[in-house]
Amino acid sequence: MRIMFNLFILSIITMSAFSVIYIKHKNRFMNIDIEKTEKKLSYELNNHKKLLDIRSQLIEKRLINTDIKKSLGMEIPSKNKIIYLDLVE
Repeated sequence: MRIMFNLFILSIITMSAFSVIYIKHKNRFMNIDIEKTEKKLSYELNNHKKLLDIRSQLIEKRLINTDIKKSLGMEIPSKNKIIYLDLVE
């Protein structure tokens, strides 16, 4: 009877040890997946911020150009109307 009780306790301790190892293994893989997801989100967020910055620069440039056109009546000449001077001696 005592041997059966000891074997039962030993099997419970062994199952507990293996379950701890299994849970740590699963936890490690979940943390790796979380880190990958965080890196991906960070990359996408940085790209989104860059696009917003470019968008705001383009809008600002467009507003400046339209303001110049309206207030001064000036326009940027086309490429064939621009004269390049060679000032090299």
